[in-house]
Amino acid sequence: MLKLLPILFFAAVNVTQISIFEIEGIFSSGHINAIERYFDENKVNDDELFIVQYNANDVSQESIIKLGEILESVIIPKAIWVGPNKTEINAELLKDFDFIGLSPGTLVTNMPQNTNEDIFNSNPCLVNICSSTPDLDPLSSTMLVTGEEGIYEGYMIVGSIGAFIEKLGMEDISTNLDNAVGIVNFDITSTAIEEIKFIKPSLAERFYISISNPLFTYMFFGLGFALIGLELFAIGPGIMAFIGALLISFSSMTFNEFGLNYYGLFIFLISFLTYIKILSRGYFGFLGIGSFLILHSSCLVMFNNYELKINQFLMFGCSIMLAFFYFIAIPTVIRSRLTTDTSAMSSLSGKKAQVLEVLNEQQVLVKLGVKQIVVNKNKDRSLKEMQDVILSEEDGKLSI
Repeated sequence: MLKLLPILFFAAVNVTQISIFEIEGIFSSGHINAIERYFDENKVNDDELFIVQYNANDVSQESIIKLGEILESVIIPKAIWVGPNKTEINAELLKDFDFIGLSPGTLVTNMPQNTNEDIFNSNPCLVNICSSTPDLDPLSSTMLVTGEEGIYEGYMIVGSIGAFIEKLGMEDISTNLDNAVGIVNFDITSTAIEEIKFIKPSLAERFYISISNPLFTYMFFGLGFALIGLELFAIGPGIMAFIGALLISFSSMTFNEFGLNYYGLFIFLISFLTYIKILSRGYFGFLGIGSFLILHSSCLVMFNNYELKINQFLMFGCSIMLAFFYFIAIPTVIRSRLTTDTSAMSSLSGKKAQVLEVLNEQQVLVKLGVKQIVVNKNKDRSLKEMQDVILSEEDGKLSI
């Protein structure tokens, strides 16, 4: 357990500074870095109260451990309020805080059933709903906060962080930690409070927190490869390839922290190679359907042991969006450029080409040197594969 300053034992700490840090989104190393940076760059005073507002969607075990290490190294009063949404929080996150506030509807998981390891100084199940989780951990349970708002032994139930801070300063509330009987003393409306500071992550840290969401990780990773593939066929200054490389780099930053299955990346590369094949043909067919199945299979494998919760419905929707971008939108753009660029078509007029495949009554895939392009044909004309034809231009479009 955390060792408090001697002043906390049987005494009150007159708080003059309150620092508030909000944890939202995915609780990851982005938040940890921001907290570490704050304590490294700022001198910690005995009269400072550090408050964490916890409103995270999910958390990694590594972040829980690192936060505990930071809190143990900083000897000042520390408090946590969970809310305002009906948030789920691991009980391990609460054990190193001196004061705990929970909003109604909060779900506390991994509650120890061993009374010697209780997070609170009382039995919170007397006023809240507790249930065991034998399938997950026979030695722990969950607690749904359903009690009336008020002050209880070792914790509070309050609906807002303002009410939490006000009650914390105006009431004689003892710390919930063992072997420590201390209180903080302040009036939030008085001039004794010299500063209320809201700590924010840096822009880079906030970006990392955003892409920690597995949905964004998967989407950015797939779009990055799509842009690189498009650059291979739409020769230009390399801007799309550069943006694609950035998306891949950013999205892959979270792979190691949350336990991505790297076998799924190999399956994804197979899907990407079939995507390149589709772009070379210039149209969507049965190969694209197979590629979509491979693409979504790679998603299932990559995130099968992921430490965060995965919404499979949203992941499937993301796969459909990527498939549309991969196998329909980009090939359509390339085909449109090939058939609407009049200057390019004029230069190919009169060239000799070879029929590779009859796509439909009005379109044929032909080979011109090392290029494969789609051209129009008269629907009454019969063509065979490997037949030699002469290209011509009609209204800016190639035909035979």
